[in-house]
Amino acid sequence: MMRGYGMKPGREGRSGKPGELVKRFDPVLFLLVLAVTLAGIAVIYGATYSVPGLSNYGKKQFIWLLVCLPAFFLMCAVDYRRVRQISWPFYFVIVLALLLLPVLGHQVKGAKSWYAVGPHRIQPSEFAKIAVALCLSHYLASRERPIRRIRDVLVPLALGAVPAFLILIQPDLGTASLFLPLVLVMLFAAGSSKRLIFLILLLAVWVCVSAYPFLRPYQKARIRVFLHPEHDARWQGYNILQAEISLGSGGVTGKGWKQGTQTRLRFLPERHTDFIFSSLGEQFGMAGCAILLVLYALISLRIALQARHVRNRFGRLAMIGLLACFLLHVIFNVGMSLRLLPVTGLPLPLFSYGGSFLLTNYLIFGMIQSIIMRRFQY
Repeated sequence: MMRGYGMKPGREGRSGKPGELVKRFDPVLFLLVLAVTLAGIAVIYGATYSVPGLSNYGKKQFIWLLVCLPAFFLMCAVDYRRVRQISWPFYFVIVLALLLLPVLGHQVKGAKSWYAVGPHRIQPSEFAKIAVALCLSHYLASRERPIRRIRDVLVPLALGAVPAFLILIQPDLGTASLFLPLVLVMLFAAGSSKRLIFLILLLAVWVCVSAYPFLRPYQKARIRVFLHPEHDARWQGYNILQAEISLGSGGVTGKGWKQGTQTRLRFLPERHTDFIFSSLGEQFGMAGCAILLVLYALISLRIALQARHVRNRFGRLAMIGLLACFLLHVIFNVGMSLRLLPVTGLPLPLFSYGGSFLLTNYLIFGMIQSIIMRRFQY
């Protein structure tokens, strides 16, 4: 049996020496993450190699991977208790960055969601999810008792609502919609009242229904298209219909790497970002999609099993919160491609093209590894 699985840690298990920390590094989790990333690079290249302006995106994503790996190992080396110490300052810095976006932000496709740093772009909303997960972990771990009353849930809700609102007005409804599920998962993990969580969920549904008249026209169109895409197949419903055609055209085994007709003929929009799952289905079929989902499931199961052995309450909650950030992206993106959820514009973790998004994913897994490596110390 591996050390730390069902065994009571002795003096050696509690040691914080570098050698012992390295022994507790989870190589299986790292290899699973790396496998998904490399598979994503292959699919990105297969979907963009013949498209003018996108032909070098596979190479760019590989270069970003080389940048992310040192950041990952650096985060592994950082004691996660130091991360806890800076969680509140980090949160306020991200909120400030979101506040300044309307003035200093770089506009892309009608939304000011990015800061331009030379040839690169940084999206603060990606880091906002990490900041909320860490601050919620800090707050919930500091409480002596789980949350049972409505007034006690105001702080956790506010922590998620502030960045969600600032992201919503960019406008970026997809990313903003992640924060409430994240807060609810964290509350559940911290042992909060299930009735209270259910009440918050019902209230959120009522707010969403009531807010429909105030949505922007394109946001209303996304909801209508989700229900009836065939009614506007040439405009608002075009994206989701092409995603369905691409995903289904691959059959069981796919058309082959770089052989996707919908992507090569440029029918499928956002083939390397939002609808990368459809590109995967076209090239490698249902088998390729199933393998990717199994890899995601193995990553999640590995983290969940490791979290059970973390002795520190903050560390355990932080692992669950960071895992929730990862899984919510998977659920929203795959659900969108399968037409189970409205189009949100959320990328697929470790798989979609995007430097800052890939970096945030590797920072998340670096923090998770940092907690795993120190799971017996505190």
